[in-house]
Amino acid sequence: MGLDATVLCNCYREGKTSDLPFPLSWIELDEEGYYGLKTEYDSNDNYFKYHKWEYDCCSHAQMEYADVRIGNWPMVRIFQAALEKIGWNNFTVLRVQIPNANGGLTSSDDSSKARSELEFFESIEQVGSKAVLVDTSTGEELYENIAAYNGVFVLSNNPRINIGISDEDLFVVDSDSGKALFRAKRVRQFLKNGDEVSGNRDDIIWKNLETGTLYNPGVAIHGRQIPWEDGEMQNSEGKNRFIYPSEFHVEQRSQLASEFEYIVHALKTVFRASVETGNPVRWC
Repeated sequence: MGLDATVLCNCYREGKTSDLPFPLSWIELDEEGYYGLKTEYDSNDNYFKYHKWEYDCCSHAQMEYADVRIGNWPMVRIFQAALEKIGWNNFTVLRVQIPNANGGLTSSDDSSKARSELEFFESIEQVGSKAVLVDTSTGEELYENIAAYNGVFVLSNNPRINIGISDEDLFVVDSDSGKALFRAKRVRQFLKNGDEVSGNRDDIIWKNLETGTLYNPGVAIHGRQIPWEDGEMQNSEGKNRFIYPSEFHVEQRSQLASEFEYIVHALKTVFRASVETGNPVRWC
């Protein structure tokens, strides 16, 4: 799940496509910015004929001048939070145009303004600070506090708990009542018999390294995905493999604008395409 964006090419409007399999009068541009069959001609047979034609009717697959993956929703939310830290007064267009759900359009005029705001963002070195959960042994960031999600990064149904990080510590609350079940700045993660954790199990123990409090979460905190012994990212059963840190803690770190290079480049790409074609960005 995440946010993507496309921009329609002008080939159909400029007569640069192959011939339609039916009359031009059967086609219309809908309110979401897509060409398609008018309702009265939208039979199953015509639908498949149209989309077969659309796929390679011009030099742009599916008549898309640009087709860009913006990012998953956590990535988008973290970027929006970074813009807010700097000040929404500097990003008045981006604040409105970056959607909070799939769907919607951004005009080419607004795309031009949004590009300028992204260029301003790139000129800034440090955004501010961020709370992160860190693998204590490696220093690797495991999770970041996302304000839009109230810091929660695990929603568990068995057991029914939410796990997240505040500005200062890791917390666990009951999903139904919201009751606090565990808080700690520094945590050791191990199995009840003392062995290292290698996956989710009922006998996982977390120890608050400052108070000595023990808690049985029923789920494990993991880090990045790693390959199996044969080099594959999934085994024959389709399962993934992760690093499971034995200790982790919450700390504040500097947040740099360069951390958002991917999403800024993706947004600039789609906004540039909108300006070049005069067509809106279609969020999807």
